Amino acid sequence: MGMLEAIKKGFGVASRNLVLVFVLFIFNLIWNMVNMTVMPAGIVPAPGADAGQIPAIPPEAAFATLAFSILFILVSIFMQGGSLAVVKDYIKIGEMKLSQFASYGLKYYLRLLGLGLVIILLILIIAVIAALIVAATAPLNNAIATVIASIVAIAIGLVGIYFVILLVMSPYAMVSDETGVIEAMKRSMRVVKKSFWKILLLLVLLVLIAIGIGVLIGIITGLLTAALPLKAGQIVIGVVNSLFNGYFGIVMMASFMALYLALAGQEKTVAQKVF
Repeated sequence: MGMLEAIKKGFGVASRNLVLVFVLFIFNLIWNMVNMTVMPAGIVPAPGADAGQIPAIPPEAAFATLAFSILFILVSIFMQGGSLAVVKDYIKIGEMKLSQFASYGLKYYLRLLGLGLVIILLILIIAVIAALIVAATAPLNNAIATVIASIVAIAIGLVGIYFVILLVMSPYAMVSDETGVIEAMKRSMRVVKKSFWKILLLLVLLVLIAIGIGVLIGIITGLLTAALPLKAGQIVIGVVNSLFNGYFGIVMMASFMALYLALAGQEKTVAQKVF
């Protein structure tokens, strides 16, 4: 399966399963509406506003925003598990089992949470190592040492980015192959190494498509809401963004799931031929 075929598959899955898109739309809309409610008026600066006129965020508002953000992330993992599993079912057997969405979300919750924590921990370790290398040379006041340390830190950062890309298929491996955290990471690394540029270009293409559509929707929405009161305009923008995120979220998920299943299938076929 090529990149364009995977993207076509992603749009097809999203367009034929608008009920799932609607579920994610409602989830995103709730987040946007609650976020607008929690964030006090005037905190978000108007375009062209003087930075000195922006009021400080009250501690209670900052705490409420942080608490709800953590809650949103935790619920997002449940939504991710349910969405990944029903998308996998549709691609594999042509049936979207929405009635099992909740059970799927619970089934994969702890594994997806563990996977996220492991990846975050790895990123933090790499970032700390790079920062320590740069910090260790700062007291020397030596330009050459600083340049060398910076180059080494950048190299470590690039290695970290490469490693994160190797793990991009982990959630898809976990759900489609019914594996644990470590095994899903191993399978992702094995698949991505064999098709690194194809997977990287798929990611880049999807991001560019999302940016392009997002900019176009932003321009249209901005023109439509220009004459509306500020609060009404924010609500309209929140609704439009929630709809786009719900739809394109399924597009990306289905594109990567279809590609993973194709690549894993090829790998399995090769193994059968060898043995």
